[in-house]
Amino acid sequence: MIVRALFYGLLLWLLYRLVKGLGPRRPERRRTAPGTAVRGGDLVQDPQCGVYIPVEDAVKGPGGTRFCSEACRDAYRSRKS
Repeated sequence: MIVRALFYGLLLWLLYRLVKGLGPRRPERRRTAPGTAVRGGDLVQDPQCGVYIPVEDAVKGPGGTRFCSEACRDAYRSRKS
């Protein structure tokens, strides 16, 4: 009785692995070692909230400063006034 249950359990597990292997594969994520720099672009720090953001995503502000959002830019302007 126990041998039969083990056999069916093994058979179900093998079928599960077979069906799972036939499905679409997810691309593997590249992982970097701790302390390794990841190249991707220049970052700037928002002078209002301190967040680092890519230069191309930054909102331009007065005097060439760059911000993470328009809200931070406006808060910075009102603080300076």
